[in-house]
Amino acid sequence: MADGLSRDSWREIRRHLGAPLFAAIHAAANELPVDEWPSRDALNSMARRRGLCNAYGRPIVFAPPIVNGGAMDYETLIAESGAIPTRDNRHDLFNALQWLSCPKLKSAINAGHVFHLQHDLKHEAKARSTPRDVLTMFDESGVIVVSEDPALLRMIRDFRWRELFVSRRCDVVNNMRFLLVGHGLLEKSLAPFIGLTAKAILLAQPINSDLDAAAANWLANSVNLASSRNLAPLPLLGIPGWDVRNETPAFYENASYFCAGYRR
Repeated sequence: MADGLSRDSWREIRRHLGAPLFAAIHAAANELPVDEWPSRDALNSMARRRGLCNAYGRPIVFAPPIVNGGAMDYETLIAESGAIPTRDNRHDLFNALQWLSCPKLKSAINAGHVFHLQHDLKHEAKARSTPRDVLTMFDESGVIVVSEDPALLRMIRDFRWRELFVSRRCDVVNNMRFLLVGHGLLEKSLAPFIGLTAKAILLAQPINSDLDAAAANWLANSVNLASSRNLAPLPLLGIPGWDVRNETPAFYENASYFCAGYRR
C-alpha cells in the first residue's frame, strides 16, 4: 500500500484520534474499520449512509486519484460529478474524514473554488486569486472558534494570548468552543509541535451552534474572502486541554509561538 501504510499505521493513527485536536472528525473515524487501513469502499459506505451530496446535489464518491490533474481539474471534477479523488495516504484520508464530518463546509469550499474558476479562468490559471487563497488556507488549516462573548474573540484577533488563555482561562473553557477542521493541519496534529498554528473563523454565536453550517455560511460570503487577514492566526497548543504544557502559565511566554502579530 502507498506511503508504507498498513494495519499497524492505521492503528497508530487511531490511537491519537481521541484527543481534543481531532474532535471534529472523531465520530466519523470511529466508524472506520479497526484492523485495516480505511479503503475507498469503507469511506463510500459511510458517505452513502450519511446521504452526502455536494453543493450541486451530486452524491459524494471517494474515487481513484486523477492522473496528471491539477487543482482546477480536482475542484471541477468534484462539482460536476461528486467524485473526490482520494489517494491511499494520510493527507487524503483526513480530507475524506473532513468531508464526512463537515459536508456543508466542504461543499461551500468546493463551490467557492468553482465559482471563481468559472468567472475568471484565465486569471486563475496564472495565479490563484485572493478568495481562492482564503478558501484553500481554511480547507488545509482551518479552525472554527465560537463564543457569545465578543471580547474573547477579539483577544484572538488582537493576539492577546496570555490575557485570553491565562487571565480568562475559565471563560475560555466555559464560554468558547474550538473545532479544528482543516485536513492538512489535522494530519500534522498526529505529531503536535510548537508552531502548530491554524487559520480561524471567529463566530459570535452560541457554542452549541451547528458549526458546519455556520462556517459554510461564512465562506459563502464574498466579503470574508476579500483578504486572508479575515482568518485569524491561532496557536493551537495554547487552547486549554489541547496540550498538557499549557497548564503552566509560563508556557505562554514563548514569544516566537504566541507572537504579537499584526494589529487591526
